Amino acid sequence: MKKIYYSVILSLAFSLFSCSDFLDRESLSELSNGNFWNTEADATKALVGCYDALQSEGSLGFCWPGGNTCSLRELEFATDNGYFAWIPWVGPDVITTNTMSPTAAVTKAVWNASYAGIARCNNVIEKVPQMLENGKIGEEAGTRIVCEAKFIRALFYNHLTSLYRDVPKVFNVLTTETSQVPKSQKSEIVADIIKDLKDITAEGMLPVTADRGRATRGAALGLLARVYLYNEMYKEAADAALQVINLSQYEIDPNYSTLFTEAGGASKEIVFAIRFKNTDQQNGEGGFLAYNYGYPMEWQLPYPNLANDFYCKDGKPITSSGIYDPDDDSTRDPRLTYTLMTKNGDTYDGKVSDAWWSWNSPFQLFMRKYQNQPTTWAADNQDMYVIRYADVLLMRAEALAKQNTGKDEIMSMVNQVRQRADVMMPKVEDAEGSNLSYDQLLDVVKHERRVELALEGTRYFDLMRWKEMDKAYERCRADGGAGSHIFDSSKGYVWPIPQSELDNNRALVQAPEWGGK
Repeated sequence: MKKIYYSVILSLAFSLFSCSDFLDRESLSELSNGNFWNTEADATKALVGCYDALQSEGSLGFCWPGGNTCSLRELEFATDNGYFAWIPWVGPDVITTNTMSPTAAVTKAVWNASYAGIARCNNVIEKVPQMLENGKIGEEAGTRIVCEAKFIRALFYNHLTSLYRDVPKVFNVLTTETSQVPKSQKSEIVADIIKDLKDITAEGMLPVTADRGRATRGAALGLLARVYLYNEMYKEAADAALQVINLSQYEIDPNYSTLFTEAGGASKEIVFAIRFKNTDQQNGEGGFLAYNYGYPMEWQLPYPNLANDFYCKDGKPITSSGIYDPDDDSTRDPRLTYTLMTKNGDTYDGKVSDAWWSWNSPFQLFMRKYQNQPTTWAADNQDMYVIRYADVLLMRAEALAKQNTGKDEIMSMVNQVRQRADVMMPKVEDAEGSNLSYDQLLDVVKHERRVELALEGTRYFDLMRWKEMDKAYERCRADGGAGSHIFDSSKGYVWPIPQSELDNNRALVQAPEWGGK
């Protein structure tokens, strides 16, 4: 880690803008150890700083194209789901062209954003118990605030270990004297964040319901299921997902068509979301996804192989369906047109323009998901969904399939996702058959994850953990995609530690795949 003392000032010297009564706090202009950590309001403001860190570039916030970095959601465009049109000024370019290196801007941006957020969380986790001991904050409020900080820290570490594998484990506030931190094994870090998540999901720790944007027991259990799944702990993943289901707090929203709008943020399908508030470009926050004047997003573009993976309404792929019509999207899974804009009569802000298709989208496809209309430049209050109930169902279905158990339940959970009211795709047993092997069911679940969660930020992590990035890049090359889409499996499944971090922290050693020991 960098030789920085992560003081209260550093932890909170960033804008703390967001939505809801809880998150809509003004940042402090003057802080010191002497006049802070004295009231519940102080602890709450520090916690807001932890949530605010999730909105940063390199984490799950918005990233302007041109700086060779990206947000974690934008890693979707380093997969077969899409690409950045503005190559070579965007972060995923180094991934798709196989030119990733320890000096790449994207690896530094993700690393720095993650550890900056972890530093803020560590401050809360260390200081609030001291406030409890001194009677400066109530037991219930103090316990909840610490639990939320541990949830956010676990989210950051899940990202870090999924990308860089072995990284420094920093669970305390660093000083100059303690800033040289060596790597810990991924398994050790995962075990620690699992312990934290299990602790904070115990009775009386996190509430079952909360203001939008705050972590709940369901959110922590959902993240726990994801951590287990990403680390091939399938029984545990299935059990954690089932605990989310048994809370009876979440449900599949009947309207996929409006789920990814500002109004959709209040849906009971959302388990955890990052809240954004942007009524002014200059307010320091922005939205997580910028909008353009009167035409669709033109630098994050989908690939045809994604569009082609949406089945027809008879539940069959376009290659075998008897009703497929390339000029009629009404024959397809409705999630196609809820997720993407096609040239088959689509409009944007009520207008049609051939210039969109000829100039901005050579594949004649644009994003629709999260594209609120009508639009103004970079101004919206759209939440970024981190965990949805549909994802929880599919995580449990995948974990069961990996254990070769629960065929009926696997199909039932996929069917719940497929058969929301405005989608109503055929059930698995009617489309694929009722006598599927567990390998075949796993393929069904993987397909469902792709079309259901497309462009939400899960695809890159799925392909990495399934070790299927090479197959994905074959599909990109077949589409004639932007970038060479070369995947080197000898080192592509782990990111290099940033060179700047190796220079600052002499205790660190580069990953073996990138020249380390």
